[in-house]
Amino acid sequence: MIWKTYLVMYFRAGDEKASDVVKKVESVGFECTVGPIDFIYQWKKEPTKTEILNLADKLTTALRGTGVMFNIDTHNSS
Repeated sequence: MIWKTYLVMYFRAGDEKASDVVKKVESVGFECTVGPIDFIYQWKKEPTKTEILNLADKLTTALRGTGVMFNIDTHNSS
């Protein structure tokens, strides 16, 4: 089984540049993709609720001050 967290972000015009935001998100461990999902984080094992929340906390910290809103969805992709 492959567990992944899918990330979709929402930008506001006039806030931080998308290219700068991408660098921040990638620093948390997400990979940029093309399509309806902006980024994917691949887990090495089935994550616990606490691990998913910790990842969301890291993402929140990385995006602080950017004006970006996001949605994450974690599930087994196989």
